[in-house]
Parts: sequence; C-alpha cells; structure tokens
Amino acid sequence: MRDPYPNHNIETNLIKIENLYKSIFTEVGNTSIELSKHLVLIAHEDSSNNDAASLELMEHNYGYSISYWDGYSLAEKIDAQDIRAALKIFKRLAKKLAKNLQRFSSQT
Repeated sequence: MRDPYPNHNIETNLIKIENLYKSIFTEVGNTSIELSKHLVLIAHEDSSNNDAASLELMEHNYGYSISYWDGYSLAEKIDAQDIRAALKIFKRLAKKLAKNLQRFSSQT
C-alpha cells in the first residue's frame, strides 16, 4: 500500500526528528545525529566499540526501515510502509536507546 501522504517523508520531518533527538538525548551525552533527505542516524560516540549503539531510519522506494543496534549486534529491524508508522517506531526505539545508554553510562 502506498503512503496516502506522498509529500510526507523523512525530508519533510527533519525538524520534528531533530527536536525529538534534542528532547530525548539532552541528558545522555556522547551521541550525535546525522540528518539527510533519506537517512537519520543517531549514534553513540564510543571509540572503544567499533559497533557502538545506534538507531537508523532509512527511506527506500518501498517504504522505511528502522534499525536498532544495541552496541553488540542488530537488535531490531522493523519495516514500515508510511512515515507516520516509521516515526512512531523510531521514537520508541530512540527512547530505548537513550535509556540503555544512560544505564550503561551510570555503571562506569
């Protein structure tokens, strides 16, 4: 099924995504966000881990994929056909990433 809102994509939601990042990751530290027309990447900046935790939202011809890397491996990969569903999943996984990074940081 095609997105009923074809003008709604990652590019038209960049400000919303950036604000989401700022609200969730303000207290976390050592994270960065990369925003482009077809990709959003939130990454933990950890030089001691080649596979540092990250969250990626990618736009494809067929829809969107959200990938959550927990710092060891690909923990979750979810596909969504429309941007609204993709953003909902992205937000849930962003909160999970922030919580896990805070927990890990408090143990060191």
